Amino acid sequence: MGNSYKIADEIKRQVEFKEHNLLKDPYPTGCHLIVCRNVLIYFTEDAKEEIYKKFNAALAKDGILFIGSTEQIMNYRELNYQRKQSFFFQKV
Repeated sequence: MGNSYKIADEIKRQVEFKEHNLLKDPYPTGCHLIVCRNVLIYFTEDAKEEIYKKFNAALAKDGILFIGSTEQIMNYRELNYQRKQSFFFQKV
């Protein structure tokens, strides 16, 4: 089919997409990957720090947070992350 991809059904069953209020809703736990791209630019610095802390608590050991190119975590070490690559942070 040219340049198209198809995701296997067994992978689809393991992925959950849902609406989530980053400031108010409870966070799940044991996540292996959190993708939050180009959302946090609309939040205050204090709100961003709180959300990054909640993401860290939601991640499983060695879980990955993937953020957008418009976002930066300047104090990622203080928030218990390790930078893996640009835009990829691992829970410490």
